[in-house]
Amino acid sequence: MFKNILKAFTVLALSAAAASAASVSLDYTKDGVLRADDQCKINFVNFGVGNDIKNLTVKKENEMSGKFNLKIEGLKSGNEGLNNKVTGYTFDSKELPKYIKVSQNGAAKDYSVVAAADGKFSILIKDLRSCEGITVKQTFKTAVEMNSYLYYSNVKPDGINHAFDIVEFGPSSNNVPYDTLLWDMNKGLDAAREQCRIYIDFHESDWTGGFHWKWYLSTDNINGENCDNHEFYKAVKPAYQNYDVMEELFGDHYDGYVIKREGSGIGHMDGILVNQKYIIEIYQNGCDEQNKDQVICTITSNKKLSYSEFTKEFVANCGAVIDDEKEVPTWSVDAKGVTAKFDSYSLNIVNYNRGALPKSASESVTYKEFKAANSSGIARFSVSTACGNGTYIGDKCKCISCPENCTTCLGPDQCTVCNEETVLENGQCVKCPKGSIIENGKCKECPKGTETDDGKVCRKIECPKGKELNLDNGKCEDIVCPKGKELNLDNGKCEDIVCPKGEEFCLEELKCKPIVCPKGKELNLEDGKCHEVPVTEVEEVGDVTEKEEATESDNDSDEEEVVITDAPTEVDDDAESDVEEVSAETEEDDVVEEVDSEATAVADDDEAEATNDEAEATAEADDVESNVEEEKQPFVEETPKEKPKKANVTRVVTLKKPKRITKCIVKKH
Repeated sequence: MFKNILKAFTVLALSAAAASAASVSLDYTKDGVLRADDQCKINFVNFGVGNDIKNLTVKKENEMSGKFNLKIEGLKSGNEGLNNKVTGYTFDSKELPKYIKVSQNGAAKDYSVVAAADGKFSILIKDLRSCEGITVKQTFKTAVEMNSYLYYSNVKPDGINHAFDIVEFGPSSNNVPYDTLLWDMNKGLDAAREQCRIYIDFHESDWTGGFHWKWYLSTDNINGENCDNHEFYKAVKPAYQNYDVMEELFGDHYDGYVIKREGSGIGHMDGILVNQKYIIEIYQNGCDEQNKDQVICTITSNKKLSYSEFTKEFVANCGAVIDDEKEVPTWSVDAKGVTAKFDSYSLNIVNYNRGALPKSASESVTYKEFKAANSSGIARFSVSTACGNGTYIGDKCKCISCPENCTTCLGPDQCTVCNEETVLENGQCVKCPKGSIIENGKCKECPKGTETDDGKVCRKIECPKGKELNLDNGKCEDIVCPKGKELNLDNGKCEDIVCPKGEEFCLEELKCKPIVCPKGKELNLEDGKCHEVPVTEVEEVGDVTEKEEATESDNDSDEEEVVITDAPTEVDDDAESDVEEVSAETEEDDVVEEVDSEATAVADDDEAEATNDEAEATAEADDVESNVEEEKQPFVEETPKEKPKKANVTRVVTLKKPKRITKCIVKKH
């Protein structure tokens, strides 16, 4: 029973609220559109004007707690189809809560959103005690795309918020804009509202480019501050995110008078010239990088330009097609057109489809005029660029230098001819690797042992003194000589180590040491070799060896003769080997070793003296032996059979000594 009473009370309350909505007033403030009825005052931002706000359904849903929920129906979604689907833009109704802001006296309120199928939605604001200070604001997901155009008559038309014939607009009258801009709707709408009290005006829906609401923003909208067109555009212009092209084309001589989204795939802005009456549009011709109907520069003026004025203004305003604005071209004019010749390229300007170029230096530019608009006019010309070697036609017909090392090219990645220091590979000019040369347009590696410093010729690698080339790595490395050899820096070869006279190189100790000859050999300092000691055979008489000390015959003599008598190979069985030394300073073995290292072999002219000395020694030995025989004869017993004796062998060694000569005669039985 109680529940039924409550239901009945609720229905009656809602009906009363709906019925009282007929008395609605709107107040356009800098904060938004304030809607007031007999229930609530609600501020709406970015939901339109007029009936878009007045015809909203606003209902209170009272609760037993004394609080109520507020339901608002029929709000238009400006995010629906904000941009063309072709651009990839989409919007889902589930995204709505992200872009709806509800507050009361600056504090956020709890609410829910319910979308409808016709591009509208409703919201339910919960737990309210009053309607005072409620604001509902729509924000936008992204910047909106805007094509920019110029109204050729150059006067803002009456009744802006509707469609116009495209032929009345430039550039080119074929719907090709000056540029496509991005306009931040959140920033732009706030500025228009706060500075001019101008609000977005939603019209009917459209399906071109995807479902969307048509809308307009201009001075024809609610304009609480009575802003003129220049004031309006000054407020909304900063919201453009990419205005550089328009700035280049028009500078400060363009004012947009309407920003809108109509029955087309993309929004657009229409504008007029400011403080200028005449405009020349320059289009490209023959540039693959740009649409031929795309304006690359404009020349605006308050009067018709003469030939000389045109050439001057072309350089000043069309820098996009000029490499160096400081370079002064050579101009020429004839019936075919106007030509500007620069050092490395030339520009040819011809008539396009409106107005006409001068045919001589004494003529002026001809414009298509709009008499109803107080003598404003338009002229259109096209320019083609003939680029020289080392450049290619780029954006806006401007000659752009080819990539590094590229002599001629078709684009930034399409070299056709390279300079002498590089080769062409996949459209790029590349340098050959180190150690390679260019041969028949290709890189060729230099053979081992050669190098190149200019990339043209392979040359033999020359290493500095003391280094040799390693063919494996192509580097000069220190020459390492084997043991016993040293590097000759003059010829770069390893040669035997040369020791001082009387010395030889010791491999084990890696140094020079005195030469030690074996027994029976002596050192010849001239050739540094050990030679056999000369041997002389002397017949020995008798079986007794006598030793005789030789005396120093001459203190200045530098020769020493040593006579050594070897024992006979066969002796009598009873014979004794009595050997006596005569003035010998050392044993026989020591004589050779103690010979001074500076002694030399006996010269040929000294051999005769040695032979005489030997003969005298032999005769002396015979006398001694004879005397011995005579003295011993009475005491020697005769034997019937006596073995024959062989003569002793005496070696005569002639040594060269600085101070004295020692002669040693050694005899054995």
